[in-house]
Amino acid sequence: MIYTITFNPALDVSGVVDELIPDEKSYVHDEKRTPGGNGINAGIVASRLGSGVRFSGFLGGPNGQVIKGLLDKDKLKSKFIRIKNETRMNITVSSKKTHRQTRLSFSGPLIHKNEWKQLIQLINGLQAERDIIILGGSLPPGLEAADISVLIKGIKKKGIFCMVDMPGRILKEIIPAGPDFIKPNLEEFNELISGKARTITEIMKEVKKLLKHVPLICVSSVEGGTILADKNGALFGKAPRLKVISTVGAGDSMVGAMGSLLAKNTASPLTDLMTLGLAASCATLTEPGLTLGTRERILNYKSKVIIQEI
Repeated sequence: MIYTITFNPALDVSGVVDELIPDEKSYVHDEKRTPGGNGINAGIVASRLGSGVRFSGFLGGPNGQVIKGLLDKDKLKSKFIRIKNETRMNITVSSKKTHRQTRLSFSGPLIHKNEWKQLIQLINGLQAERDIIILGGSLPPGLEAADISVLIKGIKKKGIFCMVDMPGRILKEIIPAGPDFIKPNLEEFNELISGKARTITEIMKEVKKLLKHVPLICVSSVEGGTILADKNGALFGKAPRLKVISTVGAGDSMVGAMGSLLAKNTASPLTDLMTLGLAASCATLTEPGLTLGTRERILNYKSKVIIQEI
């Protein structure tokens, strides 16, 4: 079982305009409403690859009800903490003419201490030692990186494999808590190390230092590819040539795909993890709007990704 914890979910509303013109009204068509947030996206992809997934986090108000309903409609199991305040709504508008996107992301609701305690109790109630937990996304008001560190330590005590896909400033503070896997993009990685690494060589120098604390590290958007490393070695993977339609959810898809393999075997070979992770990312990159890659598309890209040892 994979548990995904999305601290700041969003009801993602997306649509298409013929053209965005400043100070002019733009009519939006092809409106879609989907459950959003890093953890939710990762969990959806993992479920499409055959993993059992349980979704959790915080939901409140009408937006929260819609998210829960959308997950229920797709027969995805969830147990969210109900909160007093309203779950946020994010808006993504794509230009039909240029395929470029305008994304509006709001800060989210205030989480009260009693609501946070309920989530801690939920995690403490987990029994299975072979489960995986994916912690994903930004933090809403009321939560700090120190709270996440406490949560990770509790997860580790249970022997549960902990994957973290969160902003760099949060990663920087939670590293001492000992997550098993982190996946920053290049910008987040530099925020994590308080540096300006750009090349594969520069990034690997820093990755080797972090491997003393985190067993498995993935850094995306590096020289057009992705680095995946553990104490035994490192790989650099690139996607094949493809027409990118939307970048939303591509990183989350990579995490979900890798999580689906790690749920079967936490010692999965780096090559297998990189192959499926990149394939899932490719599948989402070639979908419009906020649509995540399908199982068929993911498996189709597996034979097309390019991987080399570094």
